[in-house]
Amino acid sequence: MRTADRLNEPRAAFRSRRMLADAYRLDGRWDRTRLLFDECLDAYDRRRWQLDQDDEAEFLGWSAWMAECMVDFPDLGLDEIRAALEGVEHRYTDAGLPWHEVYSVRRGIAAHLGDWAAADEAHLRWVATAPTDEDDRWLDVTAIDHYLGKGETARARQIAAAMLDDPAAFDPPIVVARCLMLLPLARTGEWPLAALTFRRIRRGMSGDFSSLEHLARVIEFCALTGNALAGIDWLAAMAGFEARQRPLATMEFAASAAVLASALVRAGRGDTVLDLGPDDSNTVPLGVLARRMRQLALDLAGQFDRRNGNTFQSDRIRARLAAEPLTDFLPLEPTSRPPLQLLPPSGLSDEDLLARAEWHDLRCEADEARACLTVVSDDLSPYLTARLAELRARFFQGEETEPALRYAIDVYRQYGDLPRALLAECWLGLWTAHVGRPEESVENVAAAVAQLRRLGDDSHCAWGEYWLAYLLAGQGAHADALDALARGQRHAEAALDPLALGTLLILDTTLRPSPATAAAALDALIAAGAPEKALEALEQLTRHEGYLEVVEKILAAPPPGMNRLVGRLRYLRACALPDSGHAADDLTEAVGQAALRGQDTAEQWHQLAQANHAAGRYEDAVDASQLAAELLDPQSAARDQASYLLADSYRGLGDHRAALREYRRLADGDGALAAQAFVAGTALLEHLGITEWPV
Repeated sequence: MRTADRLNEPRAAFRSRRMLADAYRLDGRWDRTRLLFDECLDAYDRRRWQLDQDDEAEFLGWSAWMAECMVDFPDLGLDEIRAALEGVEHRYTDAGLPWHEVYSVRRGIAAHLGDWAAADEAHLRWVATAPTDEDDRWLDVTAIDHYLGKGETARARQIAAAMLDDPAAFDPPIVVARCLMLLPLARTGEWPLAALTFRRIRRGMSGDFSSLEHLARVIEFCALTGNALAGIDWLAAMAGFEARQRPLATMEFAASAAVLASALVRAGRGDTVLDLGPDDSNTVPLGVLARRMRQLALDLAGQFDRRNGNTFQSDRIRARLAAEPLTDFLPLEPTSRPPLQLLPPSGLSDEDLLARAEWHDLRCEADEARACLTVVSDDLSPYLTARLAELRARFFQGEETEPALRYAIDVYRQYGDLPRALLAECWLGLWTAHVGRPEESVENVAAAVAQLRRLGDDSHCAWGEYWLAYLLAGQGAHADALDALARGQRHAEAALDPLALGTLLILDTTLRPSPATAAAALDALIAAGAPEKALEALEQLTRHEGYLEVVEKILAAPPPGMNRLVGRLRYLRACALPDSGHAADDLTEAVGQAALRGQDTAEQWHQLAQANHAAGRYEDAVDASQLAAELLDPQSAARDQASYLLADSYRGLGDHRAALREYRRLADGDGALAAQAFVAGTALLEHLGITEWPV
């Protein structure tokens, strides 16, 4: 750019500024974009004759678009916006060019203000003056946006029909049309098409820049269709989004983030922290995020309303924030499973809620345990306050953990609940060992367990011995740990407590591996109806030969209420017997169940992609291989294999452009499959009669 200025090359100066301005825009730095545009505008007004006809048309199109974007900034007054529009009109007239882009600006400004009569008139003129040599689908995209803004969903649906039916993954107008229609499809009950459209949007947006408005539509769709956990993946764009300098986009995204976070809060995840990185101001619990994003969206809407002189934007944002769920759960793909029911049954007392949280904690159901705490009232007795403090100290560990546990222990003793105080002493011992005071920990926990033995409650003794054994094992005192485990198992059996027994047996088989002990632990935890703990026992069992017999035996009569365990069992069967004929179904169930707790892995998705491809399920293979490629190490051979499988699946699906795109990505690299991808892509080009790779 500086070189072009120095050499007085107006065409190069314009193009370099335009390219740099676009880069700044994509980076959210609109102040720099405006500055570069103003420089180009000044140069055009002074030396218009130096641009050729094509450059002049391109610049005027850019100037029209920039004028329309002015409504996105509430600090720019309506007088400024109208003056910019008049400037665009004059320049188009002076250049002798059609007013097609002028009508686009008029329509955009009127639609932002909610002036639909003016927007309709401008839209009709815009359509009437459209060039005949451009992609008509962009006309359709604008029409869809226009009619949806007016609330004429049926008309928008009719216009979008052909693009919604098109399987192409990456065609830009089709991707935008899908984003616009995603929520309307759900609102009108077109559930299968809405789910398929979501899947295609995810493919089309993979690895490409997407506007905050388009992302917001997807996030809101997830929130209102019972797929809030899937929506969290789309919140990655929130990192630093408030600094992107386009308030309208910030408002749209904040409103959708508020809708999603509120749905997660209602599901009992209000204390879950959204991790956007340690330095991001929105790395906060979802409950905090919901309130913050709601306020941000309403504040920005208020700014627009004050500028616009009406309440159109606030009314629109408030309606979105108040939207009710469209359905309890819409399966988006074969691996989709209804979200876990984290919240406890209604009507429980605070004491029952705290007891239920403790029960979930022993079963390794952390999400459910924390959800119980979110509905405990603020009006607690000192005793129940201490129990709440203990649980929070255990669930949210940090500097306050030890003081909170000691406070709880003191209150328990004051209220005469010695067993609870002693069990809390055991947990305190684990914490003090964790922070570097092991000798003190062993001494205190041993003393607490000795007192529990004297009190004589077998269930309390079983758990006390478990904590002691766990602590001793961590200090390398395996013989003493095994003695504690033996005592604990006897107490658990006497108490008829299969959860405690299974937990003790897991630690036992960890210290002295035994298939019989692992199998006994699994049996006990199935009897206890504790799937998360049973998964721990199963993991121990798979380290021994002959585990497949146990897997087949359990699958022959799956235990009720243990879907997560059954999913893992089916995964093990599919891996051991990939040619059994039901590998794809087994892996689909396994990945779906693992994903409920965020425990799905790249390896699992890769195996599922291979099974789906082998079964000819190309739609499913595309999604699985894409997820695998995103999760795998970019430098690994497995990533190349997943990418090649993705290309091959697109080819099987009939989306040849997407297949060629993936083949080319591989061919341009230096991986082991680069040559194979080049050959496959070239063969596809020849088959299609195309001479060049598509961009």
